[in-house]
Amino acid sequence: METLLFINACMRGPELSNTYKLCRIFLDEYAAANPESKLEEVDLTKEMMPYYDNAAIKARDKLIDAGKTDHEMFHLARQFAQADKILIGAPYWDMSFPTALKSYVEHISARNITFALEPTSIKGLCRAKKLIYITTAAGYIMPADCGAQYFRHLCVQFGIEQFADIYADGLEIQGQNPDAIMRTAGEKVAAVASIF
Repeated sequence: METLLFINACMRGPELSNTYKLCRIFLDEYAAANPESKLEEVDLTKEMMPYYDNAAIKARDKLIDAGKTDHEMFHLARQFAQADKILIGAPYWDMSFPTALKSYVEHISARNITFALEPTSIKGLCRAKKLIYITTAAGYIMPADCGAQYFRHLCVQFGIEQFADIYADGLEIQGQNPDAIMRTAGEKVAAVASIF
């Protein structure tokens, strides 16, 4: 059974988050096109991941060096590595995304689980071949969207071959039509989800 992993960093919650609304369109359309697929969700609005301090880094590296990648500390990394497809929903905050999502990435970036170090390169170990990143912004997203670019490069490290992003921006700019912007983005999301 194929697994779609949804990383929910839509920090304002389903009622207020425009990003979540687009993710919901994606999930519904994807489910309709893939009725046998299993959905797993990591809801970062309910449980923020603690950041890695020096003690946590040492504990992580000690476990990895001992080959204990089945330790509970790595459950998020194993889940990410084993997913068939991945959806990340995160608002555009301060040119990137919320802190909770960065903490999550620290937890999944685990040597010998999501990637391996080779003599001259890094080898991705993730099963997923596709990752889509959905975001929305009150203002305009800068041409160098640090959030999307960050995950584009992580996909290379993790061995995920296809990266796509969809965004809706300018939602609170005076004179813009937020309903029309969201409608257009929703149509794009639905079209991609149906063939994802």
